[in-house]
Amino acid sequence: MTSLAELRFGPAGYPVAAKGRLSRVFSILKDAKLNALEYAAVYGLRMGLGKAEMIGKYARESGIAMSMHAAYYVSLASKKQDIRERSKGRLVKALQFAPLLHVKRIVFHAGGYSGLSQEEAYAVVRDAIEEIWEKSGHLGEGAILMAETAGKKGAFGSVDELIRLCQDVDGCLPTIDWAHLYARSQGKINDRDSYLHIIDRFESQLGNRFVDNMHFHVSGITFTERGEKSHKPMGGKWGPDILPLMQIVKEVGYTPTFISEAPDSLEGALYTKYLFESLE
Repeated sequence: MTSLAELRFGPAGYPVAAKGRLSRVFSILKDAKLNALEYAAVYGLRMGLGKAEMIGKYARESGIAMSMHAAYYVSLASKKQDIRERSKGRLVKALQFAPLLHVKRIVFHAGGYSGLSQEEAYAVVRDAIEEIWEKSGHLGEGAILMAETAGKKGAFGSVDELIRLCQDVDGCLPTIDWAHLYARSQGKINDRDSYLHIIDRFESQLGNRFVDNMHFHVSGITFTERGEKSHKPMGGKWGPDILPLMQIVKEVGYTPTFISEAPDSLEGALYTKYLFESLE
């Protein structure tokens, strides 16, 4: 049985009320009794080394577990070689900044298939991540690359693809975005059995590497026949319902980090924590 103290909850990006002030960011998290933050580098790492070191200092002093979401515009299977190279460079830069930011997990999307077959795209993405890890993995000083499940059907990031990628590349593990899987499956991944099935597939294939580094994204979401449409607040009329997921976590003894990607990510993190507290 998992207790609340063993879990981590936090927002993706700074709380809006902090207005970008670093000291305020971490005091808000501490006051809210949240203990994780996913630094949003989704438009690239646009900071100097000094600021990165300051963020890391605040995180350590506040007991906040840091992850980072790398740039959205990573496209490792692009038809254009220069875009592939720039995409790899963004992940290398994330590894370089990770120790300064006190980051241990670098979340990324591999991008779309770019007209390649799924098998061709897989080979290109695998080779890119392997190259990044072999040449630059040491820069992260223990940080690992966390490939995220994709919400759109036309993007690299199915459960099968991520399992295979993480088997093939030592420095890569999955981030399960449950809203993305809900959208990609057209609402089918939304109850106890479907959650258990997904977790079991990752655990059976990746073992303790996965279990010891569980990293979950949660939010509400709407979708079309192509998959993800837009992220929504937690607990609304849209899915997914994550209460069964919380029950599994508690009963089995898993200890994931939950990162809220709801529009108000702080509110979403508090809602997620509240759901778990309601089981205790």
